[in-house]
Amino acid sequence: MNIHIDPLWVYLYFLYYFRILFFLIPQTMFTFGVLPTLFLAHLLFALSWVFIYLSPPPENVVIPTDGWQLLLLLSKEALLGFILGFFVRLLYILFVTLGELVNLHVGLAMANLMLPGEGMVGVFGNLFRVMGGLLFLALGGLEVAFYGLKLSFDIVPVTTFDPFVLDYRFFALALVKIFYLAVAMALPVIAVYLLVNLILALTNRLVPNVNIFFAGYPVYMMANFAIVALLAPALGWFSARVIEKYLTTFVDFVKSFPH
Repeated sequence: MNIHIDPLWVYLYFLYYFRILFFLIPQTMFTFGVLPTLFLAHLLFALSWVFIYLSPPPENVVIPTDGWQLLLLLSKEALLGFILGFFVRLLYILFVTLGELVNLHVGLAMANLMLPGEGMVGVFGNLFRVMGGLLFLALGGLEVAFYGLKLSFDIVPVTTFDPFVLDYRFFALALVKIFYLAVAMALPVIAVYLLVNLILALTNRLVPNVNIFFAGYPVYMMANFAIVALLAPALGWFSARVIEKYLTTFVDFVKSFPH
């Protein structure tokens, strides 16, 4: 029995494959240290197969005969996938930055965890990372992320992406906004940190015989733990609103691509 494989279909399949692969690479839940490599390979194969039928390629695609041109097309698809994946990953950066700021002011900056596929993450960085990840899944973030990927194949079909038409200053502004939100969410903990330090300094001034470093550190940590526990519902509500707004912004970002 002779099996005929269309070279054009194989060429298009790998264009889809590279965009999806580099979309998943920045995602923390799809890293090689978190999920088995064989599972990721099967997932990529299935997603490429699904997307090539959900968003068919243009009919006038021609297979390039030059190897360098083929490599350039694959690189452009990889770049577009990475741009979209990095946009989604900024949510993860928000929660890890928030946790690291809390770590610094609670006094646990040296307490780090080694996570597979993540590297060194602080205690509160891991806590807020998990909280943000659960909220992301509960609010349909994964579905919106893949919808944005599918939308990218509709708006920017394979072989048509031009990396020079994008305004890359947008990512710098997005990083500034993410850091601004993380600092704003950590401000209550920073305020308690300053207040407790002020009280301990006054106590040391008024009662010099007290070993303020020995007695004050447990008070300092417990006060910050208490404010984090009290603010947990408010942080969860605010984080949910941020995620919802960010997912809407992600879809609008994909729709803004020139086509």
